[in-house]
Amino acid sequence: MPKANQEQKLLNRWESRALFTLIFAGLTYGFASLAIDSGSLIEYALTIFFFAWAIKSAISVIRNR
Repeated sequence: MPKANQEQKLLNRWESRALFTLIFAGLTYGFASLAIDSGSLIEYALTIFFFAWAIKSAISVIRNR
C-alpha cells in the first residue's frame, strides 16, 4: 500500500498536473492538425475531447496550486 500512496502524492502535485496539461494541449494540437488535414470526424471528436481535458486540467492546476 505505501507505494500506491506515494504514486497518488506524485500525481496530485501541481507540477505533475501542469505536465499533464501540457501533454493534453500537445495531443489537442496534434489531433487538430490531423483533423484539418484529413477531415476525419473521429479526429475532430478526439480534438474536442483532449481540448476539454486540457482546459479541465489547467483549471485544476490554477485552483489547487
